[in-house]
Amino acid sequence: MPKANKVSKPSPGAFLNMAREYHSAANTLFPIAKDVTSPIYFLYVHTLELIFKAYLGLHSCSVPQIHDLESLFKSCQKHGLHVNRELANIIRLLESENKIHGFRYSAFVSTGIPEIGYLRHVVDDLMVTVASNVEKTLSKGSDKGMVLKFIVGKPEKKVHL
Repeated sequence: MPKANKVSKPSPGAFLNMAREYHSAANTLFPIAKDVTSPIYFLYVHTLELIFKAYLGLHSCSVPQIHDLESLFKSCQKHGLHVNRELANIIRLLESENKIHGFRYSAFVSTGIPEIGYLRHVVDDLMVTVASNVEKTLSKGSDKGMVLKFIVGKPEKKVHL
């Protein structure tokens, strides 16, 4: 049997870039939040997860392959992430829904979640803080390596003349 390719662990810069994509998508949809609330919550929650993983990687910590925001948040806090009351409140409010994967799938139980504008404000602030820390490290050349993603379009029938 052929040996499976070893998957390298994402760097802090890779986590940050992915967080930026989810954050940008959430902010793009935000103006129509009343029509597409669930996807926007998912995008902001996943942004938080990726930001926390970027921060942990930046501090040479093992980055767990989990979606547990509270655990990631506490690990970041242990490693020096400045936590204000708003960030702590957001994580607490998101956790009941996140534990049951309610942002990824439909969860038909009662939970409490933060208002979408409040969530956006806190995620925006955290993105600025963590991005500046990761970028300082990247400018020192510590994030080496590259991953290529090839995008293949739908094949088209060739017309012979």
